[in-house]
Amino acid sequence: MQKFQAVILQSARDDVVSQLHEAGIVQLRETTQPEFVKKELGDDFYDTFRLLTKFKEIQSILGPHPIKRSIETKELPHNQMVRAAKKTLEKLELKLTALEARRKEILIERQKLLAQKEVLKDFLEIKFSLQYLRSTEEFYVHIGHIPEEKVKEFSIAVKEALSQKVFFEVLGKGEKRTVVIVCRSRDQPKLAPVLYRFEIESLELPQVFFTPDRAMEQLGQQLANLEKQKAKVEREIAMLAKSWAPEVDRWVELLEIREERLKACSSFGYTDAAVLIEGWTPAKKATKLESIFTKTTRGKCIFYIHEPSKEEIEQIPSKFENPPVVRDFEFITGMYGMPRHDEVDPTPFLMVSFSVFFGVCLGDAGYGALLAIFMMSGFWIAKAFPRDVRIMLAVGGICAIVVGLLTGSLFGPTIPAIWSDPTHDPIPLLKLSIVLGVLQLFAAFAMVKVLKDAFRRDWKRVILEDAMRAMVILGFFGLGFCVVGISLKSFGIDFTFPKMAIVDAFSPLAPAATIVVVLRIFFYVGLIGGVIGGIVTSQDIRSKVGGAINAVYGLISFIADVVSHCRLMALGVATGVIAFMLNFILGMAFDGLVRPYLSLSPAAIIAVVALIGIVLVFLVGHVFNIFLGSMGGFIHTMRLHFAEFFGKFYEGGAEKFAPFKAKRVFTNVKGGE
Repeated sequence: MQKFQAVILQSARDDVVSQLHEAGIVQLRETTQPEFVKKELGDDFYDTFRLLTKFKEIQSILGPHPIKRSIETKELPHNQMVRAAKKTLEKLELKLTALEARRKEILIERQKLLAQKEVLKDFLEIKFSLQYLRSTEEFYVHIGHIPEEKVKEFSIAVKEALSQKVFFEVLGKGEKRTVVIVCRSRDQPKLAPVLYRFEIESLELPQVFFTPDRAMEQLGQQLANLEKQKAKVEREIAMLAKSWAPEVDRWVELLEIREERLKACSSFGYTDAAVLIEGWTPAKKATKLESIFTKTTRGKCIFYIHEPSKEEIEQIPSKFENPPVVRDFEFITGMYGMPRHDEVDPTPFLMVSFSVFFGVCLGDAGYGALLAIFMMSGFWIAKAFPRDVRIMLAVGGICAIVVGLLTGSLFGPTIPAIWSDPTHDPIPLLKLSIVLGVLQLFAAFAMVKVLKDAFRRDWKRVILEDAMRAMVILGFFGLGFCVVGISLKSFGIDFTFPKMAIVDAFSPLAPAATIVVVLRIFFYVGLIGGVIGGIVTSQDIRSKVGGAINAVYGLISFIADVVSHCRLMALGVATGVIAFMLNFILGMAFDGLVRPYLSLSPAAIIAVVALIGIVLVFLVGHVFNIFLGSMGGFIHTMRLHFAEFFGKFYEGGAEKFAPFKAKRVFTNVKGGE
């Protein structure tokens, strides 16, 4: 990423901004040069904002419609665009807003009628007009809802409070009942405390002068009439949408683009006649950017592009640049943080290790094939996943096919293993997990971190820190393999680390084989060099002491990181064992429920039904196991990279490159690219 600065004449500003917006190759930044002043958003921005708001309201009324084709347009000066937009509004806004207002009125009236119907449902048992249930000067009527279990207690309380001088009726069925209470108006103060104590939900009667069933019938007729009116309004809106929706969409897009450009102009620096534009652009686009400024201003500009300074590192946006397959793994790196300008993008390393780790965790050729086919298929469930996730899981599934063939797992351990069957002997898979852990730890320091520090030209850290840690890893784990006496015959290598006691293996004076001596040299040179590096690369006394201690204490962290990779073996074995048990149980069911009845014609129906059930359980069980294995493999593989890999070298935290780019769907620029 490079920083550019350009000074142009104010008369060329709009043309330059338009070209930059269409090209989409820069991220603009606010100018910090004291010689230039900033301008606040002006009337042209607020005119655009008001028009855009109105067109968006119209767009929401017209509703979505299929995009037939983009409309060719040309760049207009601001005043011409505003006049054209207002002319379109004059033709459409008044009629459409009136229709929408009428539709809202109908919806409000409909809600009122539905509410009245809902209330009337509780009074269908009454066969006289509801106007007789209204309070008068002599009588007070209260209607409300009460839970069924409180009805009896409430009835007793009301009658006691009013000395039996009350009419009390319960209507309806279910958990909530409707109560009608009629008493003398002067007794209302005696009734109020009882209503409050039992938390009676008051109910207001609808304004009807008929029996409830007759009122319900009239409300139904009114609702049907409203539906007809609503349908008529919606037909008129649909006719307008058919004619005007593409034009409205076009104006929304054009005004959004204009609004973005005017906002961008507020970040520029200004003098009486000139404009300063600053920002970032990918190094590969520098030539094209210079050409845009030169052609648009006819050479009347000052253009300067350069590498950012060290002080600007944290401000530089970041952009992934990887080949297609690697690109689909970028989202994992992005979840941890965008790489800074001065560090290495670990995605290429991640693609290899993530796929291999996931393949070991799933560890079944059948599961891997189904997962890859499913993720690359057009099923709507698969399309629910983002494309990069689908590609990533498909690649992991291919790796699982390879691992499954090596371990003899095809929907469980059902075929001869080319390498080793972990359900019978998990040790080779455990060795592989440990070796993968050591290789990943070594790659973190000897490859990725070395590249990062070399890119920063921090050679002192490369030699005294990165190289030393890589040597410690090789020496320490190599000597550890000697203590255990690990054989590499499981990997087709005719070599066994010479078995030694732990004290003899790490003692510089104990006689040993050449390989052990070499490993000791790696270990002690790396350890002593790491201590020296911790002292040399630190600034103050406290950090020098801490750096020296960390060089030694880091061995514990290395052990934990490598041992953590044993989860690969555990998940791979677990997936295989679950598949084996499923096959074993279904095999027993087949032998007991299907095989004995195959030759008996009257009882063959038992065999057919049992076989169908076994096949269904087989499919559901293995699909569920694929889901569990994939979820476990994905989560634990993510954990191994975020904790054991990225934590060794990756800083991240950069801002993602957000290009200043026009988003065009409904329009295309006349004569543009």
